[in-house]
Amino acid sequence: MKSLRHFATSPLRHFATSPLRHASQLVTLIVLTLAGATANAVLIINVEGVRGSGKTTWTLSGSSTSGTGNTIRTGSGSDSFSFGDTGQVDNRGKFLATNTAVGENSLFAVTGSAQVTVGSQTRTITHVFLDPDQNTGDDYGIRVNTPLSYDGGLGSTWSGSFTLDLDIGNFNLGTYRSSRFNAFSFSNQGARLIFKETTKTTPKPPTTPELVSVPEPSSLALLGLALTGLRFSRKLTSAQARA
Repeated sequence: MKSLRHFATSPLRHFATSPLRHASQLVTLIVLTLAGATANAVLIINVEGVRGSGKTTWTLSGSSTSGTGNTIRTGSGSDSFSFGDTGQVDNRGKFLATNTAVGENSLFAVTGSAQVTVGSQTRTITHVFLDPDQNTGDDYGIRVNTPLSYDGGLGSTWSGSFTLDLDIGNFNLGTYRSSRFNAFSFSNQGARLIFKETTKTTPKPPTTPELVSVPEPSSLALLGLALTGLRFSRKLTSAQARA
C-alpha cells in the first residue's frame, strides 16, 4: 500500500525507474476498484410521472446476485405471489399514499420493454405487483412473460423501461430502500425505489418567418421608366451645357 500511495503521488518518477513493475501495480489497483464497484452494484428503479396524467414511467438499471433459489412468476394470478419475487421496503417504508387507489395484492399490466436476467435466462417484465401493508413496509414485485426459476449465487441484471397506468399521486415521493427479493439479494446489496414528480412541459409555438414584400411587375416597370427618364434628363442637361 505504501508503494501504491507513493506511486500515486509520483507517477512519472516511478515509471521512469521501473515502468513494468508500476504499470502492473496500476492494473491491479484498477481491477480492485472495478471489483469493488461491481460488488456494490444495486438495482435502481426510477418512477416518474406528471401529476394528473394517470401514468408513470418505470426505468430499471443495475445488477446484484441471487440470494437463494426461487421462481419469478407470470401474471396468471396475484394470490401466489411470495417473498421469492417480491420486495418489502425497510423501516416500515410506506411508498404508497394513504389515499391510493391501489388495493391489496394488486397486479398491473405494463407497456414497454424492460428485462430481467438471472444467470443465462432473460425474461420480459409484463406486470408490476403492489401491496399496501398496514404494519410493515409496502410490497412491490414483478411478473414476467414465462416463469424464471433460478439458483442462489447467480448474477442478475435489470434494464429497460415501461409505462404503468397509475398516477404519480398514488405514491409518496422520495427514495426507499428494499431488503427482500431473493433474485436481487437486497439484504446484502440494497436496492433503491425512487419516486419523482415531473413537470409537464409546454412546447413552444413555431416561429413564423417574416414576410418579405416582393414588388409587383407593374411597380418594377414604373421604376424602370423613372430611371430611364432620369438618365435621359441628365443627358439632355449635359448637352445643353456644352452647346
